[in-house]
Amino acid sequence: MNKEEAAAYLGISTRTLERYSKDGKLQVKYEGAKTRPIATYDPDDLDRLKAELQTPTIKPTVSDAALTPTVTDTERGEMSGIVGVLMRLTNPIERLIDALDRRATLESKPHVPIADKLLLTMPEAQALTGLSREILKAAIDAGNLPTKIMGKAYRFKRKDIEEYIDRLWQNDEQ
Repeated sequence: MNKEEAAAYLGISTRTLERYSKDGKLQVKYEGAKTRPIATYDPDDLDRLKAELQTPTIKPTVSDAALTPTVTDTERGEMSGIVGVLMRLTNPIERLIDALDRRATLESKPHVPIADKLLLTMPEAQALTGLSREILKAAIDAGNLPTKIMGKAYRFKRKDIEEYIDRLWQNDEQ
């Protein structure tokens, strides 16, 4: 059989058939033709491979207990810090959540709520005022909202934002 016929017989692609030949699961012979050699496959060898492909393979499952290292009580008492906590957790999701929580608490930057900041970035000003980026940018361009560029980002004084919002309300009332 040629390559296409053999692949159709096995119910696989020609590329998979080539891979099986390369891996030594299937013997291929090349016969000369006018322009190039043609791959041919032995029907008995194809029957053997087809039976092998149809045989279900049973892979053993690994339980979570097998993946978790066993730790004695004395070792558990000696463990401290994040390693000890992670060793006691058996679920990988729990380990990930715990690591993220610990990372958030150990960050070097102190977390200050937006309401307590004196200088705000554009996203913080958007969150505080509820105004879109476009409205804030238009106010900056019109000179109604003073800002300072620090690095590559705008910084707003909290007082200036409050005054701008007050002016918006005063203009609407008149």
